[in-house]
Amino acid sequence: MREVMNDLVLYEDETEQKQHSSAIQRLVKEVRSSEEEIRPLYEGVLKEFKSGARINTFLSILVSKRVKELFHERRRVTRQIENCA
Repeated sequence: MREVMNDLVLYEDETEQKQHSSAIQRLVKEVRSSEEEIRPLYEGVLKEFKSGARINTFLSILVSKRVKELFHERRRVTRQIENCA
């Protein structure tokens, strides 16, 4: 199962897809959000990281870390905007 995102193969096989899906589910629980919000963010970061990666072994860990950073930054900005309104 090769899922293609803008000419880049996101998941080479079912095993890789399951690995990233598990990472997404962990993030959903960890940041208390929905899969609908996390999956596009995760896959966007994965696409960015995968395009430059020579070794894919730790991508789910690196992508998860970056997604958490982006998610928390997004929440912080949202709170600042709400406080100003």
